[in-house]
Amino acid sequence: MDKESKVMNGSELLLGDQQEMRVRRETLGAQVYHLLRDRILRGEITGGSRLIQGPLSEEIGTSRIPVRDALKRLESDGLVMCDETGRYSVVQFSAEDAAEVYAIRRQLEPFAVELAAKAMTPEAMGEIKSLFNELSKAARRRQLEKFTEINTSFHMAIYEASGMVRLVRIIRGLYSGVPSLTPIVLEGRMARSQEEHAEVVNRLAARDGAGAARAMDRHIENAFAELRKSKRVTGESSQPGRVGR
Repeated sequence: MDKESKVMNGSELLLGDQQEMRVRRETLGAQVYHLLRDRILRGEITGGSRLIQGPLSEEIGTSRIPVRDALKRLESDGLVMCDETGRYSVVQFSAEDAAEVYAIRRQLEPFAVELAAKAMTPEAMGEIKSLFNELSKAARRRQLEKFTEINTSFHMAIYEASGMVRLVRIIRGLYSGVPSLTPIVLEGRMARSQEEHAEVVNRLAARDGAGAARAMDRHIENAFAELRKSKRVTGESSQPGRVGR
Protein backbone atom coordinates (compact mmCIF):
# COMPACT_ATOMS: atom_id res chain seq x y z
CA MET A 1 0.00 0.00 0.00
CA ASP A 2 1.41 3.39 -0.95
CA LYS A 3 1.12 6.62 1.01
CA GLU A 4 -1.88 7.82 -0.99
CA SER A 5 -4.01 4.75 -0.17
CA LYS A 6 -3.53 5.16 3.60
CA VAL A 7 -5.83 8.15 3.58
CA MET A 8 -8.40 6.27 1.51
CA ASN A 9 -9.41 4.02 4.42
CA GLY A 10 -7.03 1.31 3.29
CA SER A 11 -8.50 0.88 -0.19
CA GLU A 12 -6.04 0.71 -3.07
CA LEU A 13 -6.77 2.68 -6.21
CA LEU A 14 -5.52 1.73 -9.64
CA LEU A 15 -3.87 4.42 -11.73
CA GLY A 16 -5.69 5.11 -14.94
CA ASP A 17 -5.87 7.97 -17.35
CA GLN A 18 -5.26 11.60 -16.40
CA GLN A 19 -8.90 12.18 -15.44
CA GLU A 20 -8.86 9.28 -12.99
CA MET A 21 -5.60 10.56 -11.50
CA ARG A 22 -7.11 14.02 -11.13
CA VAL A 23 -10.20 12.64 -9.34
CA ARG A 24 -7.95 10.59 -7.10
CA ARG A 25 -5.88 13.64 -6.22
CA GLU A 26 -8.94 15.79 -5.56
CA THR A 27 -10.45 13.10 -3.33
CA LEU A 28 -7.28 12.88 -1.28
CA GLY A 29 -7.02 16.66 -1.10
CA ALA A 30 -10.60 16.86 0.17
CA GLN A 31 -9.91 14.30 2.90
CA VAL A 32 -6.79 16.13 4.04
CA TYR A 33 -8.70 19.43 3.93
CA HIS A 34 -11.50 18.12 6.15
CA LEU A 35 -9.01 16.53 8.54
CA LEU A 36 -7.05 19.76 9.01
CA ARG A 37 -10.16 21.94 9.10
CA ASP A 38 -11.69 19.80 11.82
CA ARG A 39 -8.51 20.01 13.92
CA ILE A 40 -8.43 23.80 13.54
CA LEU A 41 -12.11 24.15 14.45
CA ARG A 42 -11.61 22.01 17.55
CA GLY A 43 -8.62 24.07 18.59
CA GLU A 44 -6.27 21.10 18.34
CA ILE A 45 -4.18 23.20 15.95
CA THR A 46 -3.93 26.58 17.64
CA GLY A 47 -3.80 30.01 16.06
CA GLY A 48 -0.33 30.95 14.88
CA SER A 49 0.78 27.34 14.40
CA ARG A 50 2.82 26.71 11.27
CA LEU A 51 1.59 24.09 8.82
CA ILE A 52 4.59 22.56 7.09
CA GLN A 53 3.78 20.55 3.96
CA GLY A 54 6.56 17.97 4.16
CA PRO A 55 6.11 16.85 7.76
CA LEU A 56 2.32 17.08 7.40
CA SER A 57 2.33 14.76 4.41
CA GLU A 58 4.42 12.24 6.36
CA GLU A 59 2.18 12.46 9.42
CA ILE A 60 -1.04 12.03 7.42
CA GLY A 61 0.41 9.42 5.09
CA THR A 62 0.10 11.05 1.69
CA SER A 63 2.20 12.98 -0.79
CA ARG A 64 2.67 16.74 -0.62
CA ILE A 65 0.22 17.49 -3.44
CA PRO A 66 -3.02 16.75 -1.50
CA VAL A 67 -1.61 18.65 1.49
CA ARG A 68 -0.82 21.64 -0.71
CA ASP A 69 -4.32 21.54 -2.22
CA ALA A 70 -5.86 21.34 1.25
CA LEU A 71 -3.85 24.30 2.51
CA LYS A 72 -4.97 26.40 -0.46
CA ARG A 73 -8.61 25.60 0.35
CA LEU A 74 -8.06 26.47 4.00
CA GLU A 75 -6.51 29.75 2.89
CA SER A 76 -9.63 30.49 0.81
CA ASP A 77 -11.70 29.78 3.93
CA GLY A 78 -9.64 32.34 5.80
CA LEU A 79 -8.50 29.75 8.33
CA VAL A 80 -4.84 29.79 7.32
CA MET A 81 -2.59 32.40 5.77
CA CYS A 82 0.41 32.14 3.48
CA ASP A 83 3.31 34.56 3.87
CA GLU A 84 5.57 35.94 1.15
CA THR A 85 7.90 32.94 1.47
CA GLY A 86 5.08 30.43 0.91
CA ARG A 87 4.87 29.30 4.53
CA TYR A 88 1.39 28.54 5.90
CA SER A 89 0.16 29.20 9.42
CA VAL A 90 -3.20 29.12 11.19
CA VAL A 91 -4.84 32.53 11.43
CA GLN A 92 -4.64 33.83 14.98
CA PHE A 93 -7.47 35.77 16.65
CA SER A 94 -7.16 37.71 19.89
CA ALA A 95 -9.88 38.48 22.41
CA GLU A 96 -10.06 41.96 20.90
CA ASP A 97 -10.57 40.50 17.40
CA ALA A 98 -13.42 38.33 18.67
CA ALA A 99 -15.06 41.24 20.51
CA GLU A 100 -14.91 43.36 17.36
CA VAL A 101 -16.41 40.67 15.12
CA TYR A 102 -19.25 39.90 17.52
CA ALA A 103 -20.00 43.59 18.15
CA ILE A 104 -20.39 44.16 14.40
CA ARG A 105 -22.50 41.03 14.06
CA ARG A 106 -24.88 42.28 16.75
CA GLN A 107 -25.42 45.45 14.76
CA LEU A 108 -25.86 43.95 11.30
CA GLU A 109 -27.46 40.52 11.70
CA PRO A 110 -30.52 41.48 13.77
CA PHE A 111 -31.15 44.26 11.25
CA ALA A 112 -30.93 41.77 8.37
CA VAL A 113 -33.26 39.36 10.18
CA GLU A 114 -35.88 42.05 10.72
CA LEU A 115 -35.78 42.94 7.04
CA ALA A 116 -35.96 39.25 6.11
CA ALA A 117 -39.13 38.78 8.16
CA LYS A 118 -40.84 41.49 6.13
CA ALA A 119 -39.64 40.20 2.74
CA MET A 120 -39.88 36.46 3.48
CA THR A 121 -41.25 34.23 0.72
CA PRO A 122 -42.62 30.69 1.19
CA GLU A 123 -39.66 29.32 -0.79
CA ALA A 124 -37.10 31.12 1.38
CA MET A 125 -38.87 30.02 4.57
CA GLY A 126 -38.87 26.45 3.32
CA GLU A 127 -35.13 26.54 2.71
CA ILE A 128 -34.50 28.02 6.16
CA LYS A 129 -36.58 25.32 7.85
CA SER A 130 -34.81 22.62 5.83
CA LEU A 131 -31.39 23.91 6.91
CA PHE A 132 -32.62 24.11 10.51
CA ASN A 133 -33.59 20.42 10.34
CA GLU A 134 -30.17 19.53 8.93
CA LEU A 135 -28.55 21.42 11.79
CA SER A 136 -30.62 19.45 14.28
CA LYS A 137 -29.42 16.17 12.77
CA ALA A 138 -25.79 17.30 12.88
CA ALA A 139 -26.21 18.41 16.50
CA ARG A 140 -27.69 15.05 17.54
CA ARG A 141 -24.83 13.23 15.84
CA ARG A 142 -22.26 15.66 17.26
CA GLN A 143 -20.90 16.36 13.78
CA LEU A 144 -18.90 19.51 14.48
CA GLU A 145 -17.60 20.31 10.99
CA LYS A 146 -20.93 19.58 9.32
CA PHE A 147 -22.79 21.68 11.89
CA THR A 148 -20.38 24.58 11.36
CA GLU A 149 -20.82 24.47 7.58
CA ILE A 150 -24.62 24.19 7.68
CA ASN A 151 -24.78 26.88 10.37
CA THR A 152 -23.21 29.38 7.99
CA SER A 153 -25.63 28.37 5.22
CA PHE A 154 -28.56 28.69 7.65
CA HIS A 155 -27.60 32.20 8.70
CA MET A 156 -26.92 33.32 5.13
CA ALA A 157 -30.25 31.92 3.90
CA ILE A 158 -32.00 34.12 6.47
CA TYR A 159 -30.05 37.23 5.54
CA GLU A 160 -30.42 36.63 1.81
CA ALA A 161 -34.19 36.60 2.31
CA SER A 162 -33.89 40.30 3.17
CA GLY A 163 -33.05 41.06 -0.45
CA MET A 164 -30.23 43.38 0.71
CA VAL A 165 -27.35 42.15 -1.43
CA ARG A 166 -24.71 44.54 -0.08
CA LEU A 167 -25.69 43.88 3.53
CA VAL A 168 -25.43 40.13 2.98
CA ARG A 169 -22.01 40.57 1.36
CA ILE A 170 -20.74 42.49 4.39
CA ILE A 171 -22.07 39.88 6.83
CA ARG A 172 -20.62 37.04 4.77
CA GLY A 173 -17.24 38.73 5.02
CA LEU A 174 -17.48 38.59 8.81
CA TYR A 175 -17.93 34.82 8.62
CA SER A 176 -14.84 34.32 6.45
CA GLY A 177 -12.05 32.82 8.49
CA VAL A 178 -13.78 33.01 11.84
CA PRO A 179 -15.13 29.48 12.36
CA SER A 180 -12.32 29.23 14.91
CA LEU A 181 -14.12 31.96 16.89
CA THR A 182 -17.23 29.83 17.31
CA PRO A 183 -18.08 28.31 20.71
CA ILE A 184 -19.75 25.35 18.94
CA VAL A 185 -16.94 23.07 20.14
CA LEU A 186 -17.96 23.64 23.76
CA GLU A 187 -19.93 20.89 25.45
CA GLY A 188 -23.66 21.31 24.83
CA ARG A 189 -23.29 24.44 22.70
CA MET A 190 -24.74 22.86 19.55
CA ALA A 191 -27.95 21.97 21.40
CA ARG A 192 -28.19 25.41 22.98
CA SER A 193 -27.52 27.04 19.62
CA GLN A 194 -30.37 25.08 18.08
CA GLU A 195 -32.76 26.21 20.79
CA GLU A 196 -31.84 29.79 19.95
CA HIS A 197 -32.14 29.08 16.22
CA ALA A 198 -35.62 27.65 16.80
CA GLU A 199 -36.75 30.93 18.36
CA VAL A 200 -35.46 32.86 15.33
CA VAL A 201 -37.20 30.49 12.89
CA ASN A 202 -40.51 30.65 14.79
CA ARG A 203 -40.41 34.45 14.81
CA LEU A 204 -39.62 34.54 11.11
CA ALA A 205 -42.47 32.16 10.32
CA ALA A 206 -44.80 34.48 12.23
CA ARG A 207 -43.36 37.46 10.33
CA ASP A 208 -42.43 39.01 13.66
CA GLY A 209 -39.47 41.08 12.52
CA ALA A 210 -38.78 42.78 15.83
CA GLY A 211 -39.03 39.50 17.72
CA ALA A 212 -36.77 37.72 15.23
CA ALA A 213 -34.21 40.52 15.54
CA ARG A 214 -34.22 40.25 19.35
CA ALA A 215 -33.86 36.48 19.14
CA MET A 216 -30.89 36.79 16.79
CA ASP A 217 -29.25 39.39 19.01
CA ARG A 218 -29.58 37.08 22.04
CA HIS A 219 -28.18 34.22 19.98
CA ILE A 220 -25.06 36.19 19.04
CA GLU A 221 -24.69 37.59 22.57
CA ASN A 222 -24.90 34.11 24.11
CA ALA A 223 -22.39 32.71 21.62
CA PHE A 224 -19.87 35.42 22.45
CA ALA A 225 -20.44 35.02 26.20
CA GLU A 226 -19.64 31.31 25.95
CA LEU A 227 -16.68 31.98 23.71
CA ARG A 228 -15.22 34.41 26.24
CA LYS A 229 -15.52 31.82 29.00
CA SER A 230 -13.58 29.32 26.91
CA LYS A 231 -9.82 29.30 26.40
CA ARG A 232 -10.16 30.00 22.68
CA VAL A 233 -9.74 33.78 22.91
CA THR A 234 -8.21 34.34 26.35
CA GLY A 235 -4.64 33.49 25.46
CA GLU A 236 -4.70 30.52 27.82
CA SER A 237 -4.47 27.90 25.10
CA SER A 238 -1.24 26.14 24.28
CA GLN A 239 1.46 28.12 22.53
CA PRO A 240 1.54 28.09 18.72
CA GLY A 241 3.98 25.61 17.26
CA ARG A 242 4.73 23.53 14.21
CA VAL A 243 2.22 20.99 12.98
CA GLY A 244 3.50 17.91 11.24
CA ARG A 245 6.65 17.17 13.20
